[in-house]
Amino acid sequence: MKLFWSLLALLIAAGAWILLAPEGGDAPPAMDAVNTVGRSIDLPMRGGSTPAARDGAKEAEATVATGAPVREPEKAPEGGLSVGLDARIEDAMVKAGMLKQEDGEIVADGNFIIRGSGTKDAPYEVSWDLLQSSSNTYVPRLSEKIIPQRIAMLHGKWVTIAGYIAFPIVSTESDELLAMLNQWDGCCIGVPPSPYDAVEVKLAAPVEVGLKHQIRFASITGIFRVQPYVMERWLVGLYLMDEATLSQDM
Repeated sequence: MKLFWSLLALLIAAGAWILLAPEGGDAPPAMDAVNTVGRSIDLPMRGGSTPAARDGAKEAEATVATGAPVREPEKAPEGGLSVGLDARIEDAMVKAGMLKQEDGEIVADGNFIIRGSGTKDAPYEVSWDLLQSSSNTYVPRLSEKIIPQRIAMLHGKWVTIAGYIAFPIVSTESDELLAMLNQWDGCCIGVPPSPYDAVEVKLAAPVEVGLKHQIRFASITGIFRVQPYVMERWLVGLYLMDEATLSQDM
């Protein structure tokens, strides 16, 4: 499945280059891979996810072990929460925002409300608008690699989000799926997701897949991870979720 997703992303990017590149020009068009789907959701080894991700984690650990300089986390502005500023996200820098605790909720940068505490019993409740907001600062094609604090605070925490789901394989059951903002059947019907409005989900236990091309809606809860997957500076995927459960509204 990883090969399928990667090839599809490359084909879309190549098609855009052919259609939009000026005559005689060799550079790709000034656009981000927003219309590509996420990376593979065939994730058999979730301890470090993909081999590349595990290698990156090992390199980071080696850097710390050898005493090489490690960037200090930013400090929260006066009156703001520091949650998420110590998150270590591969190939990204966490930028402090203004997060405030108000009436049992976190108000992030004056625009986003996050309920819950990030635990299994009280997961953070997040919106797709929140996840999509990373597109303003994390665009590897433009060498922009900033993850805002309001996103970094979700890394490694329990999160709940509601969205449309699609399964990657033709089978009677699966423990992997793609959660999305928009309707998409995983093949032909609907709008394919972008890296900013999709989450690759690994379920704690398999569920029935049902009919092919069936569009489903569900609430998904699991351990959320911000893990960029970049191919030749093009962002293919960004968000993962492990140990997830779902409540389906058929």
